[in-house]
Amino acid sequence: MPIPSLSWRSIQLSSPAIESDSDIWNTIKGAMKDAGLQNVKKNASDVNGHSQDTIVAATFVKLAPHNYMLIIMAAGDHASGQRDKVFNKLKNVTFL
Repeated sequence: MPIPSLSWRSIQLSSPAIESDSDIWNTIKGAMKDAGLQNVKKNASDVNGHSQDTIVAATFVKLAPHNYMLIIMAAGDHASGQRDKVFNKLKNVTFL
């Protein structure tokens, strides 16, 4: 079985309402669950989950206070579709 290629995409989230890294981790975790991924869990440096044939992971780079670049990575039979589902959930997030 060949090793699947890695598909990735980034999105910037910035808001004075983001109080801590935990807000970002929880937002990523919620977006993955909303996108239908299973067994979503937070590890030390990422959040990941999977479908039957695809794994998706996301992490972030903190650019400045209240300003983050999220990187969404996926590998598997439906990598780009699953990645984009998570991306679309994240692009609609509003921090209050």
